[in-house]
Amino acid sequence: MMGMAYTLGIPRGFKYVRASTIDEALKLLNEYGGDAKVLAGGMSLMPMLKLRMTEVKYLIDILGINDLRYIRVEGNHLRIGALTTHNDIAMNRVVNDNAKILSESAWHIADIQVRNLGTIGGSLAHADPAANYYPALIALDAEVMIKGIGTERVVKVSDLYKGPYITDLKPNELITEVRIPLSGLRGVYEIFRRGGASFPSVIIAVAYQEKDGVITDSRISIGAVYPEPVLVSGHLNGLGVREVGAKVNDIVNSIFSSIDAKPLEDTHAPGDYKVKVAKNLLTKALTEIANGSVQYIKAPIKDELIKWEFRDGVEYVGDLVRVRVNVNGQWIEDLVEPRLLLIDFLRRHGFKEVRRGCDEGKCGACTVLVDGRAVKSCMVPVVRVSGHSVTTVRGLSKGMELHPIQRAFLEEYAMQCGFCTHGFMMVTHDYLTNIDPTANDDLLKLSIKNICRCTGYINIIKAIKRAAKYLQP
Repeated sequence: MMGMAYTLGIPRGFKYVRASTIDEALKLLNEYGGDAKVLAGGMSLMPMLKLRMTEVKYLIDILGINDLRYIRVEGNHLRIGALTTHNDIAMNRVVNDNAKILSESAWHIADIQVRNLGTIGGSLAHADPAANYYPALIALDAEVMIKGIGTERVVKVSDLYKGPYITDLKPNELITEVRIPLSGLRGVYEIFRRGGASFPSVIIAVAYQEKDGVITDSRISIGAVYPEPVLVSGHLNGLGVREVGAKVNDIVNSIFSSIDAKPLEDTHAPGDYKVKVAKNLLTKALTEIANGSVQYIKAPIKDELIKWEFRDGVEYVGDLVRVRVNVNGQWIEDLVEPRLLLIDFLRRHGFKEVRRGCDEGKCGACTVLVDGRAVKSCMVPVVRVSGHSVTTVRGLSKGMELHPIQRAFLEEYAMQCGFCTHGFMMVTHDYLTNIDPTANDDLLKLSIKNICRCTGYINIIKAIKRAAKYLQP
């Protein structure tokens, strides 16, 4: 039985608890000690639990603490609550106005589904060496606020990271806020990855200030290449902006020759290849700065933030939890193990159109809408969405009338074998509704990264664009 559970990508059993306030979360962490882990967005933790790379006795869900979800300017800092989602950081007006390379980094995180749930604080606490935010925040000289019971401290993001998956956080502490000084740093963010929703293999972030054509401050951060992000501070100081272009090769070679670290290797790129790509990306970034040709993602700008909230309470009946989910307008109640995933709940109750694919949260075949937002149902314990509305492809149509997205997929012959089609339609609905109703090519590539087993992406792209036309007012 346990072997089957592992094969199916089901975590080991755990006790699920919720915290509705920061104080409650800290109290639970202090009570459970090293036996607990915090579940923020869960986009990194859930795959590790499913693949049995880690396990936990108590899972403390904090996603409903809306006091940790904000973006504002106060004093000399841009302040971002730890539970602010990646999609909000990508599109928020205040971030785009004050920390453009941070919004650029958020756009390159995985896909819509991950960006809907994933949080900036969760990403920093997880400390993946290839995490998108670390190079951008280090280049911006950002810091985090960390709270414990009766304690509060501020730590530079560059000091927070202690090694792959290791941070300066104590077991009974939480990251509550990210602070970025309003120093006027501008910048460039470059990224290289292989695989649609995979982690980057190389990240380059360059932040700089200039006055009268001369660079007065510079911070270059290199991520995903070495075991920890590398910061090169002040290397461009005193150079004319155009002088950087003339000396770019010397600058790049000088920077990399000063790094005394062995590059990481991953499944996509060997270490020496990463270094070569990093040099090329830094050359590109510095050349763009020198030529005044820095290009940013032309994205929609929004002011409101995604609000995830707890609805039903957590009611245990023995070792099981009572859940109640509205699926396509019908309330379904059940007693489930806390570890039961939303996909398995849906399939248990007859919604076989929701497909189990990769079990790592990459393929997107399991995508459904939760309160109108696309999530990967294989990455969400069903207890998290108790009291919420879930929509599958059946819920898009009204009686015998197809939804415009369904019609577009049929008309453009985008169905193919059909295994991935449900997931593509659901993420398309979120994309055209909440991100970009025009289906802009660049935003489409950054947002919808579901995997098609038939590799017939051309017709799927045509279908998404046709659906965008159908949905235009």
